[in-house]
Amino acid sequence: MENNPRLAARNNPRARLSTPARNNPRACLSTPARNNPMHVRAARSENGPAQRNARRRPRALRLACATALVLAIALLGSRFLDTSEGALAPFRGEALSGDVSTPVSEWTRGQVPHLYQTDPAWASAPYAGGTVGENGCGPTCMTAAYVAQTGRADMDPAKMAAFSEENGFVESNMTTWLFMSEGAAMLGLRSEELPADEGILKAALAEGKTVICSVGPGDFTTEGHFIVISGTDSAGKLQVMDPNSAERSARSWDSERVIAQCRNIWAISA
Repeated sequence: MENNPRLAARNNPRARLSTPARNNPRACLSTPARNNPMHVRAARSENGPAQRNARRRPRALRLACATALVLAIALLGSRFLDTSEGALAPFRGEALSGDVSTPVSEWTRGQVPHLYQTDPAWASAPYAGGTVGENGCGPTCMTAAYVAQTGRADMDPAKMAAFSEENGFVESNMTTWLFMSEGAAMLGLRSEELPADEGILKAALAEGKTVICSVGPGDFTTEGHFIVISGTDSAGKLQVMDPNSAERSARSWDSERVIAQCRNIWAISA
């Protein structure tokens, strides 16, 4: 939160005087009366009820200012600390970014296309009690693997989502793990579960297989999510296709960091 000079001055007891000072611009710049000998002598000679009431006014004013400050902080905090469901949406896979995927004309066998569930081309398609943009990370990953292994363009994330639902691979508004094995087989693909081992995973990639991972809370999600590991870079780091983030898909990842977040791993081949 940015500092507000006016609020700071309002909460500084040395900057406030008694009520009459508010009507005197010069009095606002003076020091408190207790540091001025002339004012001290005058105060000693003024002990009547009116004078005592006047001395109580600064205390009441300070209390009012403190109350106003607390209310102001609460109001500002509600603006900058957004805890609504929408503020958490990017980590739950909801459509906020509208990332644009690899064009269909560039889909080819042997290359994993970057496909994003939030792409306007299919984000609004219904899936799992919501939309592909909200819940479609599983079908989007399967589409990427399907394209990479077959080179075919007859299935996009919207069609893959419909295929998943029609064949019972949705449960509690989520894609089931069976979709990555039985669903793959129904699409004419082979699916093999892999252990959480860097060497085995990289060997599968070297054989031309597309790897799909179910990941838990961490770099990619706060709940559950599917991602594709599409290959390795020149430094041996993993290249990831995150269907909910072009930014995370554009960088390379340490193998151990990604594998530590995996709940299950499948190697998909034709």
